[in-house]
Amino acid sequence: MKINYDLVVVIQDSNKEITNEFLLTQIAEYKKENEYLRHELAQLKRLIFGAKSERFISNEPPLPPNTLFTQTYDDNQPLENLTEEITYTRDKPIHKRGGRKELPAHLKREIIVLEPEGKTDDMKCIGKKVTEELQYIPGVVYVNRYERPKYKDPKSEKIIIAPMPSRVVDKCIAGPDFMAYAIIGKYMDHNPYYRFLQQLKRMHQVDISRSTFGGWGSQYVNALEPIFSAHQKEVLSANYLQTDESPIKVQSDEVKGKCHLGYMWVSRDPQKNLVLFTYQKGRSAEYFNNHIQGFRGKLQTDGYSVYESCDKNPDFIMFSCWAHARRYFEQALDNDKQRADYVLRQIQILYKIEESAKEQKLSKEERQKWRQENATPVLNNIKEFLDKNVESILPASAIGKAFGYAIKRWDKLLAYTVHGEVEIDNNLIENSIRPLALGRKNYLFAGSDDSAQRSAMVYSLFATCKLHDINPYDWLTDVFHRIKDHPINRISELLPQNWCWSTAKKNIDIVA
Repeated sequence: MKINYDLVVVIQDSNKEITNEFLLTQIAEYKKENEYLRHELAQLKRLIFGAKSERFISNEPPLPPNTLFTQTYDDNQPLENLTEEITYTRDKPIHKRGGRKELPAHLKREIIVLEPEGKTDDMKCIGKKVTEELQYIPGVVYVNRYERPKYKDPKSEKIIIAPMPSRVVDKCIAGPDFMAYAIIGKYMDHNPYYRFLQQLKRMHQVDISRSTFGGWGSQYVNALEPIFSAHQKEVLSANYLQTDESPIKVQSDEVKGKCHLGYMWVSRDPQKNLVLFTYQKGRSAEYFNNHIQGFRGKLQTDGYSVYESCDKNPDFIMFSCWAHARRYFEQALDNDKQRADYVLRQIQILYKIEESAKEQKLSKEERQKWRQENATPVLNNIKEFLDKNVESILPASAIGKAFGYAIKRWDKLLAYTVHGEVEIDNNLIENSIRPLALGRKNYLFAGSDDSAQRSAMVYSLFATCKLHDINPYDWLTDVFHRIKDHPINRISELLPQNWCWSTAKKNIDIVA
């Protein structure tokens, strides 16, 4: 916002008349500017010194146990005293007693017996006291040495030798389990390859060049492409997706040392717990269409303009995200605490209603009915409040932007109440993006556009493993052992969502 110096100029020019109307106009402008700058300063202070969480704690007294409460808006009543109690029944939560957790039973036990000093031969053992402590042996690196005897038939002089097992990368000295461990380290534990190689050299005296190892990693990940293609097809066949995008720096192929900004586009199917990452060179509608090509159905997004343009697309039924709407009001607390606090308390109730639906494990039909009965009155309160207050606030202010964001997208914010399978917000997709954000802080950039797309494949499959409670190392080692010989028409068997550890273990035992 630019400062208007007209008042200073007028004061300096004694020949001009200063009217009260002019002064009042100038004061009003300075007040607006002061309000804007104060809000900007508060946001910067919070960014540097404050909590990053968006958790909202109202000054209102806590709710009674086992109650939800809605607030009805009356223009003549103070905002602080609007409460109406709604009760519901739920199972009493079981609070586990604190205490030390037992160490997992599957871990190998080294038994160390400590006998007391002195003779105990003539004594009777009446029991024992057991103490367990967790220990660690650094990872073991070993070499598989394949020795294949050659035989010569004395009659035909034909040479006979056993074939080598199928390998993901021919003539590569890195085995599938070894590479699976390194790939897991990079994408799940955010440990770049160069750090892995440093650890390998320090702990095991194995020295491998970064360029050689990077080539192995690329070839191993490329072997997952048929699985990724099948996974992508399944995700895009869903009838409801959440979608978001996140930037990633990518090294330029043309100018050494320069990076350009690419984007990971991410979609999640909350019903089947599937996640899809694709890398695109930009953030425009063209790249969004590349990512979502083939999908038709319910699409939940934030307020980015590319998503807003989908409103007129007959292939999509659009839904907005209440977490993003809440974020605007949370940022407006320093600007207009009374109005922002009221809306945030109402949104808090909407989330309590969702929490209750999850506790009751409602079906999508039951959740739709539950929302219609409980969330719709709260949403009506919010809309009425927005409509009655929007004319009295400055559109460019923080509270004005919050009002504008919600009012513009109101129909899409309301739509989740009539679709029981749709979530109230896009937080699930943001959770899926978090490993990418952590990875960026460690490996900083992708080496090329192709490298970024390989990362997208791995993030897609590992995120889906996590949602299906599958150890990604178990899945990846099994896939690397099987991928070369697995029939392409049965490739869906290797998808994380279809993968079975018991079957995989049998295959690994056979190979071993």
